[in-house]
Amino acid sequence: MVTHSLAVYCGGLERPILQKLSTRFTTDTTRWITQLFGFLDCSAFYHEDHLEGLVRVTRMMLHCKYPRYLEDGALTLNNSLPTIYSSVASPLGTVQHLCRQLGLPLACVRPVPVNTYFGSQYTMDVSALQKMLADDVATGRMPLIVIADAGTPVTGHIDNISRIRELCKVHGTWLHVRGHSVAALALPNYNQRNGTVPPIADSLTLTLGSWLGIPGLPMITLYRLWGTNNPNRNKQVGVSRESTLPVLAGLNTDHQSRRILSLPLWTGLQKLGTEGVHSRIKEDFLASERLWSALDVFRQVRVLSPKPGGESGTYTVAELVSKPSSIPLLMESTACSVVFQFVPETSDNSEYTAKVPPYYDKLNSWLGQILQLDAPQVPIDICELENIGVVLRFCPFENVCGQQPNLEEMQAFIVCLEQQLVILKATVHHRESFVKLVEVSPVLKIVDLPDWAGLGGVRYCPEGWEQLLTDQAKEELNHLNMVLVDTLRSTDAAFSLGEGDNGLMCVRFGMLTPESDVEKLLDLVVKVGQSVEENSRVLDSMSEIVKKGIETATLDLQKENEERLWQEGIVRHIPIVGTFVNWWSPKTKDAGGIRGRSLNLTQGVVESTENIYKYHMQMGQGIAPGGITPPTPQIQTPIGGSHSRSSSHASASSQQSAIKLDSSVKLDSSAKLDSSVKLDSSVKLDSSVKLDSSVKLDSSVKLDTSVNVKPDIVKSDGVVKLDSDFSKLNLENSLNKVNSQNKEVVEIKENNI
Repeated sequence: MVTHSLAVYCGGLERPILQKLSTRFTTDTTRWITQLFGFLDCSAFYHEDHLEGLVRVTRMMLHCKYPRYLEDGALTLNNSLPTIYSSVASPLGTVQHLCRQLGLPLACVRPVPVNTYFGSQYTMDVSALQKMLADDVATGRMPLIVIADAGTPVTGHIDNISRIRELCKVHGTWLHVRGHSVAALALPNYNQRNGTVPPIADSLTLTLGSWLGIPGLPMITLYRLWGTNNPNRNKQVGVSRESTLPVLAGLNTDHQSRRILSLPLWTGLQKLGTEGVHSRIKEDFLASERLWSALDVFRQVRVLSPKPGGESGTYTVAELVSKPSSIPLLMESTACSVVFQFVPETSDNSEYTAKVPPYYDKLNSWLGQILQLDAPQVPIDICELENIGVVLRFCPFENVCGQQPNLEEMQAFIVCLEQQLVILKATVHHRESFVKLVEVSPVLKIVDLPDWAGLGGVRYCPEGWEQLLTDQAKEELNHLNMVLVDTLRSTDAAFSLGEGDNGLMCVRFGMLTPESDVEKLLDLVVKVGQSVEENSRVLDSMSEIVKKGIETATLDLQKENEERLWQEGIVRHIPIVGTFVNWWSPKTKDAGGIRGRSLNLTQGVVESTENIYKYHMQMGQGIAPGGITPPTPQIQTPIGGSHSRSSSHASASSQQSAIKLDSSVKLDSSAKLDSSVKLDSSVKLDSSVKLDSSVKLDSSVKLDTSVNVKPDIVKSDGVVKLDSDFSKLNLENSLNKVNSQNKEVVEIKENNI
């Protein structure tokens, strides 16, 4: 913050003063950087875009190879097409951006294949590059620049830079090197050579901001000065053409600008000093070395980044600092990143070399997310390689906080990783039995979840539903599975709701431990699913009853209101006139108002509410406070129809309504006859049998002396015969009424009186 504030302040100074400050800051910073990385006789270009330095170096080579490029532009490229060489392992966007900025066709790019038989499969094949250079020269193309990697963007492998350098010298091609492993040149041992060793390349890209953990620092492109290899350069009079090429390409620093790009870097180097820079770069390499060594002991973890210490692994970062070493050994003995992934276990305990199955990509993604949450002290990135799959990457050179994890934090990370590996192995082990058990289950169906890393997904589907999946059935099935997941989550949080490719919901199983029992988990899903299914039927039936009850009550109230209107007269409801009529002829108390309605879910009828207002409570039939038997509600309307999903209950009730009592049945004193019971001719009712209001009596049913006959007995078919003890029988007035529908009369015989 202070540095940027100072830069803004300097931008407001007078131009001569600003020019002097810019020159001083840039000159000092360039001198420190070149000495730090052992790249003498070079100049520096400071830029904010990480590809801008490469673009201007390539433009400089265009001016070098095509002398008329400044005057004729693209016309000079017709006779000999410039060629840019880059590894296929490098990001394609780099060369595409390069061609767009320079106005070159993509035909100028020559992708160099990687090693297939010898060496790392992530590094450039030098033999293929040599053949391509020779063929291009023979066909009239112009080799322009070779872009090599000292630490590939993901895995951190290093191209064979020394051999590539020799090929570039032979064909007069510029070599540009980039990557985090370039930071190894700043180790103290290499700096002690005092420039006796030739530079590693013609130009380098340095990202000191990420290497030192200081955000806001500019990128640096170091490029060698032209004519440094010419022994007669001191005898040359005047300015050579080569010395003007950086100016033509825009590689020189503009001291006339109001911004001083090198000021933040100058301030950072002043604060850290040479020892501070060495210490931070050393800690970056040590962090990679520690993690690589810790991961190497896990059998099902494949490490894809190069091994620190070279192929033999005998060198350490501390030894490289204290002992002399060559540039190739320095590059091979350091690792700028650690890339690893969880792979299947091989039968012969050999190294797994193929691409992992798609399911393991999901497992590695899950592992990376868990490590990011539970062990954030070691920053992990989730990447994907074309021929490998999803991998986890730790790169200390991209750690913006600038402080690497210490030994305790690294050990805590390894403990967390080991715990998650146990879970991953258990999940993979249980997955095979999980699929087999689901396939044999009649109500569970396996669901493919492309983005789910857990055990898998199943859908609870009752038998017969899979063949009749209409739109309504799909909605009910989704609702059933959603309720199932909500119920399961109350017992175990490992269950979650998922969605298949066909849009149907399912139950997702999470990760398992070695102690988990897959069979018990699936049995739990089946039992809970059956319970939810039964509850859904009851609720659907109950909701249908309530719905029909509301409709019936509405119709009854509407009908009763119309009848009251006609009984009272329309005149009473006319404004002003009705008031006079009511004064002249008041309403009788018996007229009353419209009775309310209540729904009796037990009997499935809509009843009037006069008993509720009389006793100030709801009660069942035949129950009242103080032993008083409440009268039957004056209005009772049965609810018809049943829901389709309650067919089993409907069939049961239909069987119940068909019950018929034959002659051998004797009803006890506590028996109560339902409305659906049909009495045969020879059934004898005991003294205290209570007949319900809608019991249907045959013509020859004998009533005992103390049978309580309700008014609705008049609806029975035939003639009701009364015993000789008629004097004790309580007959109500309704026995003398005529049923208007059946035209049947209840007769009282003379010999029974």
